[in-house]
Amino acid sequence: MPEDTSFPDRLADAIGGRYSAAMRRSVQTVVLYEANRCLKDRYSALRPFQRKIALYDTAVDLINSFEVIPPYLRTEIMYRTASSKLPLSADLAWRRMKLIDREIQKIIIPKIKPFLESDKDHKDICSEFIQDQYEIVSGVKGKKHPAFWEYSHLNIFLAYKLFYDKGEMNPHLPSARDPDPNRVVPNKKPIGGEYPPGASSKDEDDNSIGRKAKSNGKENLDAKISKHKPDTATRPKTEADERRALLQEVREHLELLKEFEGIIPATEMSKRKKELFMSLPSAPSSAKKAKHVLTKKPKKSSQSSNISNLPTTKVKKDDSDDDDNLPLNALV
Repeated sequence: MPEDTSFPDRLADAIGGRYSAAMRRSVQTVVLYEANRCLKDRYSALRPFQRKIALYDTAVDLINSFEVIPPYLRTEIMYRTASSKLPLSADLAWRRMKLIDREIQKIIIPKIKPFLESDKDHKDICSEFIQDQYEIVSGVKGKKHPAFWEYSHLNIFLAYKLFYDKGEMNPHLPSARDPDPNRVVPNKKPIGGEYPPGASSKDEDDNSIGRKAKSNGKENLDAKISKHKPDTATRPKTEADERRALLQEVREHLELLKEFEGIIPATEMSKRKKELFMSLPSAPSSAKKAKHVLTKKPKKSSQSSNISNLPTTKVKKDDSDDDDNLPLNALV
């Protein structure tokens, strides 16, 4: 392919001329990488928050230039996850962009080196590598990998395919072209701190997986979780509340780990999941047993059998002796 080929044409060639929803995260990765190439010579004149906004806007403009991707599917490429349907924040887009080269060097380069010794061209080497990885994962030799398999298991590989050659950054890459060379960025930080409005920056930082993200000092939970989360501000937290909170945290971490399947080695992924399992709270069976003991009515004493011999004066019931009126937190 000629060195002056445009980025949309190079991407179309790399994905076989047609887009599938399975490619969403891979395309997001290469778009962020190319947007960074477009802007790297202009970062010095921008403040940190302006660089992130410029990167995000450039990525969106690049996506809108792809004729191979139908217009109604372009918006989903910049989602944080396909299931959340929340737009990726400029801050998170920046962090993901910074991870690309690091992950290629750590995951792809060591595994593809044996294939670089042949005289085959870049495209053939990439195809052989994908087939080899499929056979390793599936345990089946000689069976052709399913269409789009690499996008769900090695979503970082499309970046290698487009920007690397023979295990190194391709020195013959065409110059990056910003779709908007007269790009304008805001002088002040967005109100609320997030760009674009309504974006989600819930993700890991650059060096950890599963760490709880914070947004403006508050946990940025998924909308669905927040909608059904009970309001505990008006009552003291009980042990049951603490167990539920810990279970919710573990669930969020597991969902986050799913986004990195194919990026993080399987051994590391297994280790993380094991750590999450070990942090689960104990089953609430002991608490239920305590509740059963507390609510069990006391046996009648021998004196109660002689109650007919006592005067028939009506006695006022003392509610404090009734187990059913114990505070809720005593029964948990």
